[in-house]
Amino acid sequence: MKKYGRFLLVAGVFVLALLFTWEVFSEELTVVEVRKNIPLSDQDPVYKDYYINSGSNEGLKKNQVVIATRKTAIRDASGTQTFGEAAIPVGQLKVIFLGEKYAIARDYKSLSRNDIPSLEQTAIMIGDKIEIKGSFVDNRKLPVKSAEQGETKAEAKAEPKQEQKPAAQPVPVAAAAPAAANTTANKDAKIATAEEKNKSKDQAQGQDKKAPTAQAEQKGQPPSQAASAAVEKASQEKVDVPQATGATTAITDAHIE
Repeated sequence: MKKYGRFLLVAGVFVLALLFTWEVFSEELTVVEVRKNIPLSDQDPVYKDYYINSGSNEGLKKNQVVIATRKTAIRDASGTQTFGEAAIPVGQLKVIFLGEKYAIARDYKSLSRNDIPSLEQTAIMIGDKIEIKGSFVDNRKLPVKSAEQGETKAEAKAEPKQEQKPAAQPVPVAAAAPAAANTTANKDAKIATAEEKNKSKDQAQGQDKKAPTAQAEQKGQPPSQAASAAVEKASQEKVDVPQATGATTAITDAHIE
């Protein structure tokens, strides 16, 4: 009976040693490398691959969605005292290629930080651990992103949201210029018309003044009589008499000389 008890005790210790050894020396699923292609244009697709140090030998499957976690030490403000280590979820990866001792995955979904601790770097990096617990298989194809979409998304995250103010309406300079030109042209046309009217009026008045003298010459009358007739006519039409009288005096003196 005692021998049987000792045997069970030794067997139990041996099993515990095996479990401890497997726990210590077994490799954790870890992201060991990150590769990204270089697009030649903004329309070219962008691929970012994460290489994992385990594959089918650790139970991974193709199209399996796993969670990448990051171990973060919890320390006090001085950094001298450690309270433990937290495995904080970073994001989800989907296995697209599988080998016996390796796997290649791509971004599947980013996790919201509303219910999980925040991180200084939210992108999955080398050294992050892969958690199989709670994983599932999704056979749908991953969406392809272009370089232009990636840059737009990054700029939207970097730039803070600002209140949009209504843009000021531009002054229609092009429309104002023709209107000003038309106004100037109308003024010039009115001035030209007024000058033409004044010129025509002056010509008509000159003809009216020359007409009596010409008629008098045709009839054989002296210029003084023609001037007297012009004065009488001007007085009847209520023209400025002193001016007409001056003209008569000038004509009379010329005739006397």
